[in-house]
Amino acid sequence: MPSEAVMDRTTDLTGRALDSLKGRIDAFHAAVAAAEREVAAEVLRRTGEEDVKGEQALIELGPFAVGRIDPDRFAQLLGVAEAPLTSEAVDVLSRANSILTGFRAELERHVVDVEPGGDLRDAVKAALADFGRAYGAARAVELARAGTFDEVAHGHLLGPLPFRLWHRAERQLAPPLIVRVRGEDCLPVGLGEFLDGNLVLVLIAGGPTTPAPLSRLITPGTFVMQTADPESLSRLAETEHPGVAILFDEDRPGQAHFVHDPDAGEATWGRLTVDRMPSEAEVGRGRRVPMWVEEVEHLRALAEAPPAPVSTPGTPSVAVPDAVPQERRAAATKVGAAGGSGVAETSPEPTSVDPVDRLAAWLLSQADLDGPAASGAPEE
Repeated sequence: MPSEAVMDRTTDLTGRALDSLKGRIDAFHAAVAAAEREVAAEVLRRTGEEDVKGEQALIELGPFAVGRIDPDRFAQLLGVAEAPLTSEAVDVLSRANSILTGFRAELERHVVDVEPGGDLRDAVKAALADFGRAYGAARAVELARAGTFDEVAHGHLLGPLPFRLWHRAERQLAPPLIVRVRGEDCLPVGLGEFLDGNLVLVLIAGGPTTPAPLSRLITPGTFVMQTADPESLSRLAETEHPGVAILFDEDRPGQAHFVHDPDAGEATWGRLTVDRMPSEAEVGRGRRVPMWVEEVEHLRALAEAPPAPVSTPGTPSVAVPDAVPQERRAAATKVGAAGGSGVAETSPEPTSVDPVDRLAAWLLSQADLDGPAASGAPEE
């Protein structure tokens, strides 16, 4: 059992994460309230009771939405041609309205606890499917209004709706999740399938984790962060990209701190800021040592700028990675010069180099240096 101090720390971090994401949470609930209002009005109107008060709608939207949220944004999913409502269709609208009502201002829905030894991906998948009930209900209403709802074909819309079935507009309105997970169960590589639209996830890791669990989720369009500072979550809340962050419960030297911001540059190394890169001594312990070391190496490779090109006058520049020994660099340059024999001394230095030519020159240098025929001995 976690100690009382650990539980208090986790509770505090959860509250601060909720505060950071309050804008996103309020926006989602305001949109659901708008949909609920429209469904309720639809039932009343189509059954001959049209007296729906605007004051009640404002109460449902809440103070955050006033002047900020378009009340009809979520309800736009419902805009279809009308058909006379049957008793079955009215029942669908009533069931959908009950689902939407259940989402009203329930902050606990945004906090997910992964059971000890549980699967992080499965927990997130289940939580998002539960939120998908709101979108499924909106779709069911749309079908019922059009007179095309079929219980066999569409009944699943009134239950949990998996994230993979969400539409683009629904993913743009995705509710944020805060997931509390033990450090040893924090294996987030499977979360990539959910990082789409405007969804953001905050993982509160209780206890030591591998050094860079999120490094494998870094892609050009995804905001990724590892930190022990709750204040840093404001950047995640403000991003216009899907994003994921780990909030460590303690500031440990063996855990990397970094931010990958898609808007910070074109190349990966330009978008990635590493505030702490653990040393091998700091991460070389644990049950999954190879994974620990590999995560650090992967993060370091992403963060390093490419090597400067090696060039001689009149020959294509040859980019040789830092890992290539010095003697190979000299040989690579020599091979590049040999490739320009009879031309290099009279031709002016090119202003640009075809990337294909550059790659070919480097490959040729490696073939000459590393091929079995060059050394007369088998490769190690």
